Amino acid sequence: MKNFKKYKSVLEEIDYYIYALCEVVGENRLPFYIGKGKGERCLQHLSPSEEDEKGSKIQKLTSENRLGIDILRHGIKTDKEAKLVEATCIDLLGVGNLTNKVRGSGVEMGKVSIEEIYSLRSGKTINIKPHHAGVAFLLNSTYKSGMSELALFEATRGIWRNIRRGEDIKFAYATNGGLIKEVYEIHDWAPAGTQQYFERSFEAEDLIGRWEFIGKKASDEVREKYIGKILKKERSFGSPFVYVGLKS
Repeated sequence: MKNFKKYKSVLEEIDYYIYALCEVVGENRLPFYIGKGKGERCLQHLSPSEEDEKGSKIQKLTSENRLGIDILRHGIKTDKEAKLVEATCIDLLGVGNLTNKVRGSGVEMGKVSIEEIYSLRSGKTINIKPHHAGVAFLLNSTYKSGMSELALFEATRGIWRNIRRGEDIKFAYATNGGLIKEVYEIHDWAPAGTQQYFERSFEAEDLIGRWEFIGKKASDEVREKYIGKILKKERSFGSPFVYVGLKS
């Protein structure tokens, strides 16, 4: 087993740094967690305090002598700068491919496509047409840069309380920070937990009185019209969804 502790004195000399915990596979070092810190911060992961995905992976790789720690950038003078570099690294790899639970600080300046940054900077919003009426889900806490298509679909389809389920709710819009990330066509609604989830898990009590929709990606014509645009919507007043395109 590698003795990482011997590197402690060197870490004290390099100011703030960004590090990656890696799975060593032959000559390859595959990052699975990005972090920032000073001193022995990166070494504190060697004694995981939580039995989560990251902790279990560290324990397994340590026992197999296949845990690597890479210093991605060092000599950073302030915590603010370190946070921005950390968030950039997470966005580059995609938090959906890492064991990081969140994207890191500075996500308001984080990873977007050039089309999305144009929409954000232009300030132009798009109205949902009445024949595309539906519900926009505000995934500001569950959306992750780099998440898989399945993970995004599962985050959007459920599980929702007190949601309107009439025939006029035809489409579901997955949004983050005002940007439309995906559009789904709603076929029907079912009590929460009726469908199988692969990327999410719930306690039984979480499902009581909640709903999820059954559907699929909208047509290319509809998706091309809305994805990457800023959604014009009413205030949500704390609700995780708003209705769009409905006639008054």
